[in-house]
Amino acid sequence: MTAISPGQEAPTRTAQKLRQVHTITDRFGMVNTYLIDDGGLVVVDPRSSLNGQLILHYLERFLKRSPGDIDLIVLTSLETNQSGGIETLRQRCAAPVAAFSKTRGRASAAGDKGRAGERFPFDVLFSLASSHLRQVNIWLQDVGGLPRHEDWRVIATSGATHGHFCLYNPFSWELIGGAAISTTEGGTPLLHASGDPRAQQETLRVLRDLQVYYLYPGQGKPLLAHNAAAQIRLDW
Repeated sequence: MTAISPGQEAPTRTAQKLRQVHTITDRFGMVNTYLIDDGGLVVVDPRSSLNGQLILHYLERFLKRSPGDIDLIVLTSLETNQSGGIETLRQRCAAPVAAFSKTRGRASAAGDKGRAGERFPFDVLFSLASSHLRQVNIWLQDVGGLPRHEDWRVIATSGATHGHFCLYNPFSWELIGGAAISTTEGGTPLLHASGDPRAQQETLRVLRDLQVYYLYPGQGKPLLAHNAAAQIRLDW
C-alpha cells in the first residue's frame, strides 16, 4: 500500500486550498483507489475487496477517522465490476454510490434503445447490467459537482458512453483521471483511446486547459507538476 498525503510539497504558486486526495495503490494490480478528504470522505473507484480493505485500514490507522465518515462512493467507470470494493466499504458505512448519468437506462435487455433512440451493442449492455450497476444510487451530470462535495466537478471524457469521467477541483488544482487516464513507467499521463477521435481530441483540449498541479491516474504513479495537465498525451 502506498499513500500520498495532501498538503505536502506544494508548488511555488499555491492553490486556494491544500491537497485533499490520498492515493491507495494495490501493488498486485498496480491500480489506484482515491480517498478525498475535504471534511467529509469520498472513496473514488473502490475496485476490489482488497482495495476496500486497504482504504478502511488507511483511514482508521493514519487519518484517525471512522469508516462511518465516508459519505460517498464514486465510480469513474462502469466497465469493470467494482462490487467487491463497494460491498467491503458498505459493511462499515452507509455511503451511496455515484456514477456518470450517461450510462443510465442502458442496463436493459440486449437491443433496447437508449434515450435518443440509439441502439447499443450487447457487450456494452451486458457490462452495464452487472451487479455493481444495480448498486448505483446517484447519477452524476457532466460539469456538475459531487453531492455534498461541490468543489469536485465532473468532466465527461471521450469514453463517456462507458461511464468514464474525471474529477477536477479548481480550488486545490487536483485532477483525478480515473479510468480515463493512466501514467506510463516514465510518468507520462495517457488519455485512453475511444472510438471517436474527434471527441478524444476535444477531451484532450479541455483537460489541457485546466490548471492542474496534481494529477491522479487510475493506474500508475500520480504526477506532481506546475502544469501537469499539459503533459497529457493521447494513447493511440
